[in-house]
Amino acid sequence: MVNDLLLFGGPFLNTRRYREVFVVLHPTLRKLLEFVLPLLVVALIAENIILIRQNNRLKTEPPLPSALAVHRDELLHDIGGVGFDRRFHTVEMPRSAGEPLLVFTFAPRCPECVAGKSFDAVLSAQAKKLGWRTVWISRSGNFEEIRAFCNDNGIPLEETLANVPYPTYLRLGLAAVPQVVAVGENGKVDEVWLGRLTAESAKAAAQFLSDHPGLQASKNTQTLSP
Repeated sequence: MVNDLLLFGGPFLNTRRYREVFVVLHPTLRKLLEFVLPLLVVALIAENIILIRQNNRLKTEPPLPSALAVHRDELLHDIGGVGFDRRFHTVEMPRSAGEPLLVFTFAPRCPECVAGKSFDAVLSAQAKKLGWRTVWISRSGNFEEIRAFCNDNGIPLEETLANVPYPTYLRLGLAAVPQVVAVGENGKVDEVWLGRLTAESAKAAAQFLSDHPGLQASKNTQTLSP
């Protein structure tokens, strides 16, 4: 019994045999690491350069026409941003029609976002009662500005994302806010309400939610995944 344990390791690890195997593999592992590590470093540097250039474009260049609206003919995917825990989160897309998602986009200094806050709050509350998940994505602003805006307008901080990457900016048309986006199965864009909600558009949105309820009402449903 002890011999078997010595053979397979564990608390009775055969250290001599382990050392022999390591001595044989060590030169090979070292050569492999010497080849792979520089490639990883170059890849990370290149990725960061791309991200810096993309963020600079957001700040210095006029928005592309493709960033002014959500593309209904394309499935949403890889939507994400940084939460108030300072971690990047990816928004989980619905896996079925019974798990709908409602995305609100805004910016703290956007007058239209402030003007439509009461309609947004009512729609968000109704969505949750009907089994929809909700997420709020800020186009711009630092975390303190966004936190103040959320607190003033009753937006849950745990549902809010900021510092979004360039692909998210384009896919959600964040050059134009506010928007409300209804997302269905596998990221299909079912409906978009562009601009601040008015009494008329809020009524239409509420009717749409009622016509497409989730399978079950959700309380504290997890919208973001690390």
